[in-house]
Amino acid sequence: MSRLLPALLLLGLACRGGRSGEVLLTYFNGEFGVSVGYPANFTGNEDRKDGIWYRYFLGPGQGPERRPGLAVTLLVGPLAGSLDDYAEAYLAGQGAPVSREVERSGFKGREYEYTSGDAATRYRLILIPDAPRVYGLYAQGPAPSWEAQRGILDRIAATLALERPKLYRLAKDDAFGLSIGIPPSWRESRRFASRDTLLLQFQSPPLAMEGGGQTVHASLAVTVEPAPEPDDLDAYYDATLKKLGDAFKVLSHEPWSAGRGYVDVMMVESAVSESRIKRFFAVRGSRAYSISLEAREDVFPRVQRWADFIASSFTAR
Repeated sequence: MSRLLPALLLLGLACRGGRSGEVLLTYFNGEFGVSVGYPANFTGNEDRKDGIWYRYFLGPGQGPERRPGLAVTLLVGPLAGSLDDYAEAYLAGQGAPVSREVERSGFKGREYEYTSGDAATRYRLILIPDAPRVYGLYAQGPAPSWEAQRGILDRIAATLALERPKLYRLAKDDAFGLSIGIPPSWRESRRFASRDTLLLQFQSPPLAMEGGGQTVHASLAVTVEPAPEPDDLDAYYDATLKKLGDAFKVLSHEPWSAGRGYVDVMMVESAVSESRIKRFFAVRGSRAYSISLEAREDVFPRVQRWADFIASSFTAR
């Protein structure tokens, strides 16, 4: 099965998408464990101020003068008091807010929608607590076009997720003694089982967009196969590298303490692209397990921590 794995993974790295303003790409931050979707035609950058981390997403300009349109900010900061206390820094001097309870990833928070004092700008603020931090999504845009952009803003707001592996949905196979948490935004794309082997494959949400409407994804493969020698991690690791061949270059090799195994970062080139793989190896008795996240070389740095999150939820017997 290991010999087939690269080809299977490469199939999921790019898919046909839609227009850039309609497709939501996913931004993932492994430092704070948070993700959010944003339109492919938005630009982004980040900053830190006064102990708060910000990731800015700015929509295209509007009208003949290309005036600033919708702007959305993902933020993470310390939470010392209540959510209403935290929100007051944004609400002070503005119109009376409409406030309601919201929930993301099992965490309950609050959403505030309000208008500037001069009625020129509309705002939407979502705050989700997970002590000692607060996770926020802050949107603002011109009042005249706010309602027209509500649909895309609703879609962005719905994707805000606190990435907590213990809350991921479990992909399980009792026959192979396997359980692993998969983020809600990832979908299962393939499942194959024989008498003594198992392959589970998952595809990430869109992570980047190419010309022609192609969306770029990462692919995750979880495999179970007979171990060359019972409880012998090195024998399985050496046999896997031999199967993969010289096309796979090991860039780093470290212990995987949580899984009592190894974790490698690899490079592989195809005729059309170069990709990186983060692969975890483990052996339990007579079974060998691997977890491999593959992404195009330019996308891999943004998502490799996601592999750590997923692998941390792995259990086998």
